[in-house]
Amino acid sequence: MITESGNPSLQSAIHGVIFDMDGVLTDSEPLINAAAVAMFKEKGVTVTPEDFAPFVGTGEDRYLGGVAQKHGVVLDLAAAKRRTYEIYLALVPSRLNAFPGAVALVQRCRAAGLQVAVASSADRIKIDANLAKIGLPADNWTAVVAGEDVRLKKPAPDIFLAAADRLGLRPNECVVVEDAVHGIQAARSASMRCVAVAQTFAPEDLKEADLVRATIQEVGLEDLLGTPHRVAPSPNMATPPPVPETAILKPWGFWATMGLGAAIALAWMGMQGVVAAAFLVAMQAAGRGLKEADIASHGFLLALAAICSAPVAVLLSYLFAWVRVGKQAGPYLGFRPVSWRKLAKWTVVFLGFVFVSDLLTLTLNRPVVPDFMVQIYETAGFLPLFWLALVVAAPVAEETLFRGFLFEGLQASKVGAPGAMIITSLFWAAIHVQYDLYGIASIFVFGLLLGWVRLKTASVFATTWLHAVMNFIATLETAVTR
Repeated sequence: MITESGNPSLQSAIHGVIFDMDGVLTDSEPLINAAAVAMFKEKGVTVTPEDFAPFVGTGEDRYLGGVAQKHGVVLDLAAAKRRTYEIYLALVPSRLNAFPGAVALVQRCRAAGLQVAVASSADRIKIDANLAKIGLPADNWTAVVAGEDVRLKKPAPDIFLAAADRLGLRPNECVVVEDAVHGIQAARSASMRCVAVAQTFAPEDLKEADLVRATIQEVGLEDLLGTPHRVAPSPNMATPPPVPETAILKPWGFWATMGLGAAIALAWMGMQGVVAAAFLVAMQAAGRGLKEADIASHGFLLALAAICSAPVAVLLSYLFAWVRVGKQAGPYLGFRPVSWRKLAKWTVVFLGFVFVSDLLTLTLNRPVVPDFMVQIYETAGFLPLFWLALVVAAPVAEETLFRGFLFEGLQASKVGAPGAMIITSLFWAAIHVQYDLYGIASIFVFGLLLGWVRLKTASVFATTWLHAVMNFIATLETAVTR
């Protein structure tokens, strides 16, 4: 089943997707309904699930208040909401699920470079619980707008206009995904394209939307972007057209991501070993053999190995992403542009973080420049090569693997964005065995910050730049203080 209304006034380039939550991303409507019925029952009032249907999508105040008014009940709304949420939140861990295809669609939107927002009339406590349970916590989104954030609820357009404003987009640059009549009316009032999913209401009730799909699993990027428009079928059409293969692709799962990431790391380090072996043979032939203790801290060798091995990490990361998502491999790895304004903002934040880190190090009477950095700088030989390795090659390789390939797969898995930040930081810190425990712990903390930047900008270009800035400062400090 699919219908398209063809509203020409809404045709514009789409840059942002605004998702309603209840009934679109999650099957939470039956749970909040059961919680509300139970709350009324505790007050000695018998209501039916059907009593709430006219108020779906209007926010919990109207959802509960409308039924109370219908039954002539005087309700302490604040207390009633609080109790309803207590019952609801107890149901979430075991009974709430994402609709099939919902998480994948959000990930596809992000991979395509679209900004994503949640705009729900529900209160923030419910939004946070739902999004966390389905693996799309609030920090996965460019913006989250709750019922408390606007004065007028749906069918007023306020909540969608607020979401567009937070995305930095004009209303006609956004498309709304809705399941409820009031939500569709709000989207149209906001002059936004609206794609409806008939997961809560019958398709004929959603005819005001620009496009109606039976489920969110059947929504493709071309549906959201509105290109090309589809021809409305006969009313009796029951079977939707096939969903293009590109519309159902999603990142590698947790174990596949970890396994392929390990393969990339082994190949990357293997290339470093090959370069090291060739270098040692050349040195031996020249009568300038190195002692085994000197190999691990030989600056020229490490720089050469870093530069030669970086393409291996980048190319294999791209290859494994391409196998999964084809032409979307670049966005999969976070190869997305970031505005100079955002980059400048994050650079200031990062410089402040470096300053605090150095200050803490001095306070603990530890050297700001580790002995290892001094040793490799003094044996760097050709300094331009050394700077190129530390400021360009190492950040590009490490960010493509850790904040690129690994991060994308992990955040789409059950561990979500927090797990992706922690796991990638742990493994990134673990490869820096040349430092002491304090140094490794510092790298882990910097990894968390880079993970946060990756999450907020969706761009590995941003994290690579900040990584390069960090290495530049560390190398400069070594040059000045050694």
